[in-house]
Amino acid sequence: MALSFMRWLRGTAGRAKVEEIDCRELFEAAEEYRIRELAFWVCVNLIANAVGRCEFRTYLGGREVREGSYYLWNVEPNVNQSSTAFLHKLIARLYQDNEALIIPTRKRSGEDALAVADSWQLEGGYPSRQNEYKGVAVGPVQYDKTFYEKDVIHLTLHHCDVGPVVRGVYSAYVKLISAAVKSYTWSNGQHWKVHVNQMASGQEGWEAAFQKQIDAQIRPFLNSDFAILPELDGWSYENVDKGFESGRDASHIRALVGDVFDFTANAFLIPPVLLRGQVEGVGDAQRRFLSQCVDPLMDQLSEEINRKYYGYEAWRAGSYMQIDTSAIEHFDLFGNAANIEKLIGSGYSYNDVQRAAGAREIDEPWANEHFITKNFADAQRAVEGENL
Repeated sequence: MALSFMRWLRGTAGRAKVEEIDCRELFEAAEEYRIRELAFWVCVNLIANAVGRCEFRTYLGGREVREGSYYLWNVEPNVNQSSTAFLHKLIARLYQDNEALIIPTRKRSGEDALAVADSWQLEGGYPSRQNEYKGVAVGPVQYDKTFYEKDVIHLTLHHCDVGPVVRGVYSAYVKLISAAVKSYTWSNGQHWKVHVNQMASGQEGWEAAFQKQIDAQIRPFLNSDFAILPELDGWSYENVDKGFESGRDASHIRALVGDVFDFTANAFLIPPVLLRGQVEGVGDAQRRFLSQCVDPLMDQLSEEINRKYYGYEAWRAGSYMQIDTSAIEHFDLFGNAANIEKLIGSGYSYNDVQRAAGAREIDEPWANEHFITKNFADAQRAVEGENL
């Protein structure tokens, strides 16, 4: 398989090299990994949720139909998954491994089914000979058969490795975030100076007594809401927070973490505003998200389906599949009433509008008829002044 998307995020691609690390480095690596994982899965889930709302529309002889293939892709790809769960796994595999493989299988009833492979070995690469997929595994099931290119749907995300650049930015920001956390902890903590006179500090066993004093009295004093600190002879305490910045909030830490999400979103071709939960400009961002991120993925998937499961002769005869991404955006039926009237007057049927609105189609012949308003005419008739 191609280079794992998460492997290059983690920076583990290539030959393993054994090095000794201390616990501090291990915890820093875990912190960096958590931030990467969070940003990665938020982006993947956003794309998967959008793809899960798409409708796979099937056509036979130029006429739209809802038969076996429609049910397979829109309702139940296999006995263990709905179409939404199936597409979520497909998108997750695609972004984790930089590629995804859909294989044909069958239900016990003999009906066609689909499954997203978890692993496989690709043999091929020759332009004039089909690729072969061996050792295909779906969950605990290992297939002994060899799948050929014409039988499977193979999707590829990237053709170039941008991992080193992204990892470098990740590492730089994790260091900044760690420094910001330390600064926040320091500025909101308590810092005291203990003055011990020379005679007391010179006594035998003073260091052990000092440590005992800290553990028994000073530390509980600093950690308690209400406490009294006894002051011993020769000991004096002074709060050194005066003059230092104190009471800082965590906004600068959130800003740095937000930057990690922003450049991760950009790597996924997702407008960062969609991850921040802002309202301003979300309409334009949504359209950009669909045109630059979702539509290219669905174009690749529909091309694979049409060339593998329909073929040229069926495609030429008007039998094909089209993935409709218009349902991703919420449609306000009443807010678009004026636009709906214009659509119907321009030749769209009532059922076309019903489908776009996510409503049930009307089972009447007139609902599929097309109307043109009399306000339209060609330019020549308008110049001649014909009655419209």
